[in-house]
Amino acid sequence: MVRIRHGWLVATLALGLSVGACKKSEKKTEGGGSGEAKTSPTTTDNKVAEQPAGQTAVVVPGTQAVNPNANDLSLLPVDSEVVLGLNFAQLQTSALWKKFVEPQMMKGDTQAKLAEFKAKCGFDPMASVKSISMGLKGIGADKPDGVIVVHGPDKTKVMACLDKMKEEAAKDGSTIEKDGDVVNVKNKNGENFAFTYVDDDTLVGVVGTGANTAGVKAAAAGTSALKTSAAFVDMYAKINTADSLWILMNGNSKAFDKAAAMGFKPKAVFGSVNVTDGLTMDMRVRLDTPDQAVQIANMAKGQVQQFVKMVDKLDIVAEQADVKINIALSTQKLEALIQQVAGMMGGMSGGPGGAGGPGGGSMGGP
Repeated sequence: MVRIRHGWLVATLALGLSVGACKKSEKKTEGGGSGEAKTSPTTTDNKVAEQPAGQTAVVVPGTQAVNPNANDLSLLPVDSEVVLGLNFAQLQTSALWKKFVEPQMMKGDTQAKLAEFKAKCGFDPMASVKSISMGLKGIGADKPDGVIVVHGPDKTKVMACLDKMKEEAAKDGSTIEKDGDVVNVKNKNGENFAFTYVDDDTLVGVVGTGANTAGVKAAAAGTSALKTSAAFVDMYAKINTADSLWILMNGNSKAFDKAAAMGFKPKAVFGSVNVTDGLTMDMRVRLDTPDQAVQIANMAKGQVQQFVKMVDKLDIVAEQADVKINIALSTQKLEALIQQVAGMMGGMSGGPGGAGGPGGGSMGGP
């Protein structure tokens, strides 16, 4: 399983929640309308992905028209082990977000901290971030390396906010320093995060060993970008990149070492999750041969029968060298599944009725 360590995750969240800015202003079209060209979200014809100024456009075959991360292929590193995109604006409008996430944000001191941030910097950090994408390598290590792209935060307001946050950061043992157009952030544990802007509302950041001025400038220049990988572009074209979350994991990642020990190792795992008033997941596991895909698909079908009644849809089929997995859950099924998983976790920790609790076995919690 992919381990997500505290340090770089905090840096990423800080980017979205503490360095975010107000909504980007609408750009007028020649016809006097606002925003982007209107296209159907179901369009799958080849299209040219918009690029930041000075960068080469990328033709992405078969991708959906509404894709907030399409231009990021020119910014994320080609040697990434895990690449993912988050359609944060869409996610926040979903019924599941409003039901499960927003109430949690009202608990504890989260609401107070958000209010304090708004008062100090003059904008809502949650409303500012439209989409996030990232490419990471060294998954399984304490400090993965990677590039993060955030769309939405306004450059002028972010820079002004950082000046106001310097003193507050110093109290926590962190530092915020500007080196020309690059901002370098170091926390009290010595972990670095550096970023710059490639346009008025697109921020490119670097975590890990390359989190410095030189590393940020190289990332922003797209010197070794995913757009150059034919294999990636082929898989990317099969992902619903307009969904709430899309992800692609390289089979060479250490995250798949256990799978190799079981007798097979995927070349890649990729797909998307969409969150609305329910949840859908469309994933693919790419194997070496079509025969292997058929074998794995049949084995998986036999192992998930007990899970079928917990969801509204569960299809597993082989398509050439890919195993396709499609899952759909309504709000009701999702709530029931969450409760069941919570009960299982409670039992594992030795709660009432669980292992080690009254009526349970002799095995204690982890």
